[in-house]
Amino acid sequence: MEENGHKEKKRKNVVGRVLGGDVLQSKEVLRQVPLILLLCLYGIALVYNRYRIEDLSRQKIELQNEINYLGQKRIEQQKHFQETVKISQIAELLDSTGIGITAGPPYELTINN
Repeated sequence: MEENGHKEKKRKNVVGRVLGGDVLQSKEVLRQVPLILLLCLYGIALVYNRYRIEDLSRQKIELQNEINYLGQKRIEQQKHFQETVKISQIAELLDSTGIGITAGPPYELTINN
């Protein structure tokens, strides 16, 4: 019975030392402070890296979506350009404006004032 009472006092004493801050002043704990700080630093680095990787993965997905959109838009523009650049259509446009297609080499126009 006396041992149980002694153990309860010892437990209360340990809890009291922890809550009172006496444990932080012991030599064993003070020797481990650099290790504890290093572990805290590693924890902070781990959390930072996790959030940074999540942010980078979101950016990657956004950029991939933009690349897909721009690729589709480029294909549409190429198709439109190819349709309008057909020689027959160009010839018709030039004839309608009165320019026409010349069979000879280009020549220089001079304007006299």
